[in-house]
Amino acid sequence: MSLQQLIESYVETIDADFGIYIKHLQTNEEASIQGDKLFQTASVIKLPILATLYEMAEAGEIDLLERVTLEAGDFVPGSGVLQEMKIGLNPSIKDLAMLMIIVSDNLATDKLLGIIGGVDRVQQTIDRLGFNNMSIKHTIWELLCFSVGLSGPYSEDTFKEIIRRYTLQKIAWDSDVYKQQKLSNDSSAKDMAELTALFARGEFISQQCSDEILDILHRQQYKQRIAGRLPRGTAVANKTGSLGTMFNDSGVVYLPENLGQYVICVFSKGNVLNYEGNEPIAQISKIAFDYFVNKGE
Repeated sequence: MSLQQLIESYVETIDADFGIYIKHLQTNEEASIQGDKLFQTASVIKLPILATLYEMAEAGEIDLLERVTLEAGDFVPGSGVLQEMKIGLNPSIKDLAMLMIIVSDNLATDKLLGIIGGVDRVQQTIDRLGFNNMSIKHTIWELLCFSVGLSGPYSEDTFKEIIRRYTLQKIAWDSDVYKQQKLSNDSSAKDMAELTALFARGEFISQQCSDEILDILHRQQYKQRIAGRLPRGTAVANKTGSLGTMFNDSGVVYLPENLGQYVICVFSKGNVLNYEGNEPIAQISKIAFDYFVNKGE
C-alpha cells in the first residue's frame, strides 16, 4: 500500500476532521489528506512567529540577547511557566523564543509579538514566503479570550475568567476562532509543513539561521504527538498546539541509517468534546516513519 492509502485507512476510523501533509525531503514522496484545508493552528502559529523573529534578527533589527522586563499586563493564561514568575523578571529575547517553543509559553509569545511589531509583521513574513493558506489575526491573549466569548485588554479578572470558562468547558464555538476561514490564526497542513521544510533544508534566510531555529525546535518538551510512538532516540524538531477539541503538531522527523527526513503536519478537530488527539497524531507519524524505513531497507 502507498503511504497515502495507509494514512487514509487509519484516519477513517477516527471521529475527527483531519488536515494532514507529509513529505519525504529527499524523494519528495508525499501524502495529503485535506492538505489544503484551513484549520485553527492554536500554538503551531508560534512557528511563523519564530521565523519572523529570526528574520528580523538576521537583518539586524533585533538583538536576541537584549533583555526585556516582564510586567503585570504581559500575563497570559494557558501553557507556559512565565505566568508563574514574579513581575520584573528580565529574560533575553532569545529566552522568550526558547520558552515560546519548548513549553509553548503564551506570555513569551505575546511579549515577542509586541517586540517584533505584532501579528501584522508576522503576516508580512508569511506573505513573503508565499504561504497563501496561512494567516495570523490574533495574539494568544486575544485567541484565548475570543475562544470563550470574552474580549478586551489584560486584567486580572479577565485572566481568571478565561481559566474558569476553560475549566467548565464554556467554549464560544461560534467565535471566529473556530470558523477556519482566515479569520483567526489559520493554516493548511501543507503550508505549515512546507514552512518546517524550509528550516530542515536550511533554506530559511540562511543555513545558519535555519539551524538556529531547528536547534530550538529540537529542544521541544512536548513529544507525545509526532514523536509519541517513534523509536526512542529518534530526533524530532516540532511545535504542538491545542485549543478546544483541536490537537495539532508540525515538525521534521529524522529517519535512521541515512534514510533522510520527512516533514509532517497534522491538524485535527475532534467531533466530540472528549476527543483526545495525541494518540491519532502519534499513530499517523508512526505509520509514516515505518513506511519510509521499510521502503529504504
